[in-house]
Amino acid sequence: MQKITYVSFLLITFSSFSQKSSELKGRIIAAALELEFVNIVNLTKEIGAVNDESGYFEILANVGDAIVFSSVQFQLKKYIVEEEDLQLGNLLIFLEPAINELDEVHISQYSLSGDIQKDIQEIPTYEDRLPLWNAAQIKKMGFVWQDDAQSPVKNIALGGGSSQASVSIDLGLVINLISGVFKNKSIQIDSKTHALDFYKEDFFIKELKIPETEFYNFLDFLDEETGIKFILMSNDSLRILEFLIYQGDKFKEKYNIGE
Repeated sequence: MQKITYVSFLLITFSSFSQKSSELKGRIIAAALELEFVNIVNLTKEIGAVNDESGYFEILANVGDAIVFSSVQFQLKKYIVEEEDLQLGNLLIFLEPAINELDEVHISQYSLSGDIQKDIQEIPTYEDRLPLWNAAQIKKMGFVWQDDAQSPVKNIALGGGSSQASVSIDLGLVINLISGVFKNKSIQIDSKTHALDFYKEDFFIKELKIPETEFYNFLDFLDEETGIKFILMSNDSLRILEFLIYQGDKFKEKYNIGE
């Protein structure tokens, strides 16, 4: 009985030791890496990290864990940890620049032959039948004029242009208004409220297994989700990645889309 207890204790100890995570160390190799930090996420353990300016990184991992390297400027990279990676501590990850493929642009709805005389006859044209009134006639009609971009600016603070008018301006109010405008602008510029601000189309198709024909339908599906903007504006890369993975599975299940 004592021998069985001792063997069981050794097995439990060995199992606990084998499940302990190790430090996966490596370096990311990519062009202009010093200008960009890469999100490094252990999908298996649901933990994340980032590289330093030289590309070096460290993250807890076990053999078989799936590590994802993602960035707006580079193509997404998924790597499965091997035992020698943990032992050597010099894993090299090569990232390729992301390529943005622009949609086809249709300049004209008409098919042109190159013959100007022929093309002019086939393209419909319209005549502007405007009334031929001069300025004096228009003035007599009593139109009410409204200021536009070309109208002179009236300086209310100077009392209608009088040089003797006293000037009283609350400088504190002006400064607060100006600072408030720039503060609001900075918030609008920094905020990212769309999934494509964080991941390229390849991520949704290759990693989330969304069919290319359903890509834009999936984006519409995301926009309908309550609270998506708050999640994206948090800039929490791990939280955003988990959210997109969950929504991808939910979308495929709802519309019976197989992988």
